[in-house]
Amino acid sequence: GTFTAISAGGSHTCALRSVGTIDCWGFSLNGRTNAPTGTFSALSAGGFHNCALNSAGTIACWGRNDNGQAPPTRSP
Repeated sequence: GTFTAISAGGSHTCALRSVGTIDCWGFSLNGRTNAPTGTFSALSAGGFHNCALNSAGTIACWGRNDNGQAPPTRSP
C-alpha cells in the first residue's frame, strides 16, 4: 500500500497509510509502536508516545503514559 504521512519519534517511526490505518516500527518500549486500530487522518510521533486524529474527530494517543500524555482516546 501507499502512505500519505510519516512521523519519526525518538527511536521509532509511524506512518499513515492511504487507507487511513497506521503502521509503526522501531523500538517498542512502552507500546510506542502499538498503533491503535481505526481510520485516521493525521499523526504525530513524539519521543516516547504518539497521537493521531481519527475519522470521528477524536484523538488517540499511545506509548509512554507516566505523566498522562497518552490516554487511550480524548475528545476535542
